[in-house]
Amino acid sequence: MTLAASAPAGGATVQLGSNNERVARVPATVTVAAGARTATFLVDTSTVSAAESVVITAVYGSESMSATLTVTAPSGNAAFVVRSPARGVGACVIESEASEFDCVLDGSSSTGSISSWMWTYTMGTNTLGHTSHDAGSHAVISTKCAFLQTATGGDGPNGEKYLNMTVTLQVQTADGVRSNSVQQAVKVYPNHECGFSY
Repeated sequence: MTLAASAPAGGATVQLGSNNERVARVPATVTVAAGARTATFLVDTSTVSAAESVVITAVYGSESMSATLTVTAPSGNAAFVVRSPARGVGACVIESEASEFDCVLDGSSSTGSISSWMWTYTMGTNTLGHTSHDAGSHAVISTKCAFLQTATGGDGPNGEKYLNMTVTLQVQTADGVRSNSVQQAVKVYPNHECGFSY
């Protein structure tokens, strides 16, 4: 803060206040040293889910000045793991009639004040997706076996065959800001469903 003139001998004590101490707190006073015009003070802010404006007021003698401080929500960063109870991390097993995969899409390692996890999953030329308000969810296979028909495959080190799927996650914070997208390759084991022999 800056005074209009240099502080007198003994310094100048300036009263400080915040109109929303839940979001931003200031010390009760700050002293401008004798002969100086400026002094600094710390504002202690809380984490918010959406941007909030706080008015900080300084009073010295009969004069007062105010400034508005905007406290913003932390940005969201997407991070996730795909985990199958049967096959472990980075894998899914197709369940009966391909209505669901056994794997959990776990976005709990994402950071920020997140309100939505937006998932997409691609196999070959087919892409599906869903939005969840919980960090953990399952892929929603609305087209069932048709989702797998253009998928490419691979062979594991033990000779087991799998299909390739790419899972992408983007998160959105409570104030509507979306993160960058992150993606991972996932192995999908057909489990003899949808006409697959393996």
